[in-house]
Amino acid sequence: MQTLLILASLLATPAPAHAAPQAAAPLIPERPLLMKGEIARVDPYGGWRDDSRSSPELLTLLREQNRWTEQQLAGQKPLEKTLQAEWQARERGEPMPVEWLSEAGSQWRMSADGSLWQRGDEQAEPRQRLAPRQPADGYYELAAWSLHPNGRWLALAEDSRGDRDYRISLLDLESGETLAILPHRASDLLWSLDGKTLYTIANERNTLRPWQLWAWQDGKEVLVHQERDPAWLLSLYRTTDKRHLILQSNNHNGSEQYLLDDGKAALVKARQPGLEYYLDTQGDRVLIKSNRDGELGLYQATSLAEVASQPWQLLWSGQDRSLEKWRLFRDHTVLQYRKEGDDWLDVLGADGKLTHSLPLTEGAGTAWIQGSQDPDSARVLIRRQGMAEAPHQRWLNLATGQWQAADKPAEDSLYQSERRWVVGKDGVRVPVSLVWRKDIAAPKALLLYGYGAYGTPMRPYYQPQVLSLLDRGFVYAIAHVRGGGLLGESWYKDGRGQQKQHSVDDFLAVAQSLALDPAIDPARLFAMGGSAGGLLVAAALNQAPGRFAGAVLQVPFVDLLGTMNDPELPLTRQEYAEWGNPAVTADYAAMRRLSPYDNLHSAHYPPLYVTAGLHDSQVPYWEPLKWLARLRAHSTGQGPYLLRTELDGGHLAIPRTAQQRAAQEYAFLLTLAGVSH
Repeated sequence: MQTLLILASLLATPAPAHAAPQAAAPLIPERPLLMKGEIARVDPYGGWRDDSRSSPELLTLLREQNRWTEQQLAGQKPLEKTLQAEWQARERGEPMPVEWLSEAGSQWRMSADGSLWQRGDEQAEPRQRLAPRQPADGYYELAAWSLHPNGRWLALAEDSRGDRDYRISLLDLESGETLAILPHRASDLLWSLDGKTLYTIANERNTLRPWQLWAWQDGKEVLVHQERDPAWLLSLYRTTDKRHLILQSNNHNGSEQYLLDDGKAALVKARQPGLEYYLDTQGDRVLIKSNRDGELGLYQATSLAEVASQPWQLLWSGQDRSLEKWRLFRDHTVLQYRKEGDDWLDVLGADGKLTHSLPLTEGAGTAWIQGSQDPDSARVLIRRQGMAEAPHQRWLNLATGQWQAADKPAEDSLYQSERRWVVGKDGVRVPVSLVWRKDIAAPKALLLYGYGAYGTPMRPYYQPQVLSLLDRGFVYAIAHVRGGGLLGESWYKDGRGQQKQHSVDDFLAVAQSLALDPAIDPARLFAMGGSAGGLLVAAALNQAPGRFAGAVLQVPFVDLLGTMNDPELPLTRQEYAEWGNPAVTADYAAMRRLSPYDNLHSAHYPPLYVTAGLHDSQVPYWEPLKWLARLRAHSTGQGPYLLRTELDGGHLAIPRTAQQRAAQEYAFLLTLAGVSH
């Protein structure tokens, strides 16, 4: 019955889009500040930066903006509630499998709320060993945990602000005592093989760069290693066979690794410009993922001691293929990769020779190796989903190459998904994934999503929330622009640094192509992007302000010049390769041409909904604040131009309010499209 009502509403006369604001937005006054850097400049709103996040005047301003946003969106509250009710009731597909880790003679599971569970085996009833640590209010993230081999001491990495400056708590599960608190840490933490030492990585103050490895033992901490190059970051992991601890240092295009087996950081292979290598071990096998020959491939070394001195044997070439994941098993090596945007799986035997090659997806779908996997197993778990295909998983027999479960479920018959290719501005073919409802024939509104940074492929996931848009006459599309990783390393490199404009060109080319589709209403095109995707959308709005009828920008990275000119901000020095180094003339010129904040101009900008997080360390709150203030001053449109700042959150959405915020964003776009219920 509900479906029929929705369809009836679509056939009716569309409701009016957002009316003009009932009152002017609360003023964000100019606060000029001289910005130092390679080229000094005056930022008209730069004075709103407050690193302490505690200025009464700032907090008052942000609360006023939040209240005004709520007032402007008051009329869409019924629609927001309807959306949330639909999402609660909608089929979500096969749930993610619960992972139990075998440690200290038992199986253990940690929940997102900080509660710890223990069981003897799969048949035993779990018992709670640690009560939930998530508070009733405020932000909470459990980033990592590590259990001591004695099964008694537990180390947790937790964030209560949203800035990803974690606190490590070392707990005694038997007594309930807190043995130590280690502040200002990254999320990586591991016990040594003998259980005598807890390794953690400290964040650099202000920049939050993971830069020091510390060893905690018997209540004392000792500095083991420090990464002095400000463009490099430290991380930790354990090899598949759990015999070795690896300390890794890397930047955007290079890596260097150390063994921690004897408590000291023993160099594996010295860093070389542009060389990446990541090793793993299983029994006598030493395998290395590396770009040594120009493409990420898989190699084998004779021993750990000879990784640096002896040549590696090539097992698997990454030519024309983008290696994403690999897993070592006792008798097999499994590689998951992308080829022309589709997911594939290769299985190598114990001798390193290819035994099976299987396509996992085609078109607007995605699949991956699920979980950590048991290295002694003879099967691997693959999880798959599509834009109209609910998530599910299947086991693959590694010896036979046969699936050990029913084939994939059929796509939901109401919806259609596909991948198209759009010819970009410079002739490059740009992939775009789309999904829509088949039985709605009227010209549809379009929501175009984009990201395009860090080589992230932006997979075409199944999103139950998106289906509510499709039911109301939308097409949902993901533009896989350059700078992302759907088509491999070259696709990524062709959309970063001085080539970043390619990302924007691709996004606008996709929008233009879809606007010409007879099934799509060109007057109802909307855009959405978050973080680096917010930069993409904001830059597209500057360059084609009339292309979109509205946009949602989630914690958008919009002050490109201001951030990259400030090396004391988190991530700046580590991301010169991604965005450009202002000390390089050509880099600075490219950033100046693109930076969304610096290229705002007099134009009819469409209505916008913009979010920020007060404690966001990746995109500081002042970027969305300044950008929206300056856009309001320049725009000849009526808006509304809305800003919502999570005052107790950071870059990630707060789980307890995430659905409410998503409903507000979707209802904003639906209302602009003329859909009121």
